[in-house]
Amino acid sequence: MSLHQLARTYLTAGNSPEAEKVYKKLLEMNPNDVAALAGLGALAGSSGRYGLAVQYLEKACALDSRNVVYLHNFGESLRQLGKMQQAEAVLRKVLVTDPKFAPAYQGLMAIFYTAYAQALSRKESSLAARLANEYTAVSISLGNIHLDSGLVQKAIEIYRQVLSLQPDNVTALSNLGNALRTVGQISEAEVVCRKALSIDKEFAIAWNNLGIVLNEQGRFDESLDCYKRALAIQPDFPEVVHNCGSGSLFNLLYNQDVSSQEIFLHHQRWGAAFPVPEPKRSRRTLTTGHRLRIAFLSPNFRLHAMLHFLEPILAHRDDSRFEVICYAQGPVKDIHTQRLMDYGLTWVWIHNLDDAALAEKIEQDGVDILIDCGGHTSGSGSRLKALANKPAPIMMSWLGYLGTTGLPAMDYRLTDLWVDPPGLTEALHTEHLLYIPGGMMAYRPHRVSPDVSRLPFLRNGYVTFGSLNNAQRINAQVAELWASIMRSTPDSKLLLQSKQFADIGVIGRFRGLFEAFGIKPNRLEMRTQSADFLNTYSDIDIALDTFPYGGGATTCDAIWMGVPVISLAGERPSGRLTSSILNQIGHPEWISTSAKAYFGKACELASAPETLSDIRTNLRPQVKSSVLCDEIGFVRRLEQVLLDAALQYDSACTALKFGEYAVAK
Repeated sequence: MSLHQLARTYLTAGNSPEAEKVYKKLLEMNPNDVAALAGLGALAGSSGRYGLAVQYLEKACALDSRNVVYLHNFGESLRQLGKMQQAEAVLRKVLVTDPKFAPAYQGLMAIFYTAYAQALSRKESSLAARLANEYTAVSISLGNIHLDSGLVQKAIEIYRQVLSLQPDNVTALSNLGNALRTVGQISEAEVVCRKALSIDKEFAIAWNNLGIVLNEQGRFDESLDCYKRALAIQPDFPEVVHNCGSGSLFNLLYNQDVSSQEIFLHHQRWGAAFPVPEPKRSRRTLTTGHRLRIAFLSPNFRLHAMLHFLEPILAHRDDSRFEVICYAQGPVKDIHTQRLMDYGLTWVWIHNLDDAALAEKIEQDGVDILIDCGGHTSGSGSRLKALANKPAPIMMSWLGYLGTTGLPAMDYRLTDLWVDPPGLTEALHTEHLLYIPGGMMAYRPHRVSPDVSRLPFLRNGYVTFGSLNNAQRINAQVAELWASIMRSTPDSKLLLQSKQFADIGVIGRFRGLFEAFGIKPNRLEMRTQSADFLNTYSDIDIALDTFPYGGGATTCDAIWMGVPVISLAGERPSGRLTSSILNQIGHPEWISTSAKAYFGKACELASAPETLSDIRTNLRPQVKSSVLCDEIGFVRRLEQVLLDAALQYDSACTALKFGEYAVAK
């Protein structure tokens, strides 16, 4: 073990005196040992010996001027000594090197707030106002970093601190609204966004954030009006451009009152702005002399519903035939991201690349088949515009967006015979439908799952229906049908769980909606989202799927927890994924094709507690042994579909004598 390793071992064990001895020995051997200097500086600072810390850290930073940890510790030691101007300069240097280094912002906040308080005590109002502006600007930046990193409550706390100092700070108000919306506090989010706009009607960010808040309440027309207001103010605002265009297409999938043909036409009109460019000369055939290079483009290589379906592919790919690249959109990495990275694939982080740069990167990487997993789903995740110039010879859409992208350059949508029965949806796509035998995905259950509980009916004496689908999907038609089932099932209750139910205003609206259909509030229970949501299924006898946009991972979770799911399979792919799941596990009897049949199936199950108890006991083993959880089998079938597409491409290229757009539609 080297002396540096020995010092780190002592530090890990909390033995600072021994670590300090080792670092001093290292300096005796080499007075310019930067790690030893920095280590001694950190130890001195942590024990309150700030003058000594400055001596060590100043030299360490002179030797390594770009190490943000050394610089931060140096700046913090200067601050503790009261050398505020020097400390500010050093901490700002940290942020030049790493704009997202949160501790440097905290140090600057302390510097500015201390100076602000001193200016107030001296009644130097103009100086105090300037320092307050410095403090709030730094604070808001730190709040934004926390928000982007998923530390939402920390962000909320910081924005509120800013507003306690400057109640009319429109940036803090708007960002607070965005953070509150993220944790489901929809009503307050709307209030603070509207307050920001009452102060500054030309603040585009607040219009966008208000639009998102309204969108999460299902108020799609109002949200679109907000996006249009934002776009009129700032036409080059990327997120607003998405929300007003591509993102609004996603909302159509939730809308029961818009026909499937209208939805298709909206997507087709959006895609018409991105005609396929002139064909390029083919670099090479795809299936000769090398492994197929497959790329997955997704914002969800992290804790997300898509993780359950992406991981089986990454874990079981055939390295002898396929090389896999993951284009990860979004700055957030978590323990799940790290687990995926441990599979030894090629990872490219693309959230800082604009569309042109991303397209160039995909082309430079020599991708043969690109599979987009985001579609039109989110402002931060959708990269369809980057694909418009067809940077890969073959491009496909899969699972993350259950409908046409409308993008002419997109060749295929991967699906199965239950989600897109032949003859039902082909005319609703600009892509060619490519069928994966046996099902369009495999489901990997949660790594830690509670045991399946006893049937709740046995302890309650009444049936509890439930849904953990996003509350946005519960429209008036869904509520009316669920209410009719409850009216026909004496004493039954309905349990809903979604992040929006963190908000009392949302709860009130849903109570009013169900009461309009004859269901009293005491028969409803609404829970907010929680990390242990799988335990909610211990209180549900029968799960009810939403329509026209149904469940996917939510359906898989329910059946994994022993809960049958009643589904209405409509004509849209976004409403038929549960149909695929139930067919894959051998329970097509829970699928209906009309509201009347849905009602009948739900009521029939509710009247048969013995059947429900048997289902509860046997469903998880059935799921585990079903096609749905056959990860290796699914991946081999998917890979064959991809290989066949590449062979077809090569054949078409040979016949047509030109390059990369030879895929038959």
